[in-house]
Amino acid sequence: MIVMNGQRIIQALVNNEWETTGTIKKVEEGIKPGIYNIYLAQKPEDKKQYEGKILYIDKENEVFYQQTGKDFIVHRLNTINGKPVAGKDVVVKYDGEKAHLNQVDTLKRKNVLKI
Repeated sequence: MIVMNGQRIIQALVNNEWETTGTIKKVEEGIKPGIYNIYLAQKPEDKKQYEGKILYIDKENEVFYQQTGKDFIVHRLNTINGKPVAGKDVVVKYDGEKAHLNQVDTLKRKNVLKI
């Protein structure tokens, strides 16, 4: 996924060449410009929680991609008990086959340095 100039482009590797799939769309608020290698996304592990920003929701394949640090996690939409929103920071916690999605309040997480 490439984000630049307020637009999002999804590309896929087809016959050893990168091709744009779908249409170029406006990027959701909260996602910064850059190249996101979501094709490297890993499947989540049971009894683990993942905190980070939701980058892309693929309704066709019923998955969404989350950036956790420098890694990417691909979650199945049918396992989540909430509605993911692209551009939002969330915590996804797995308990067996089901996952719980909670919004993260980024304002409370910022450290303040007093001078």
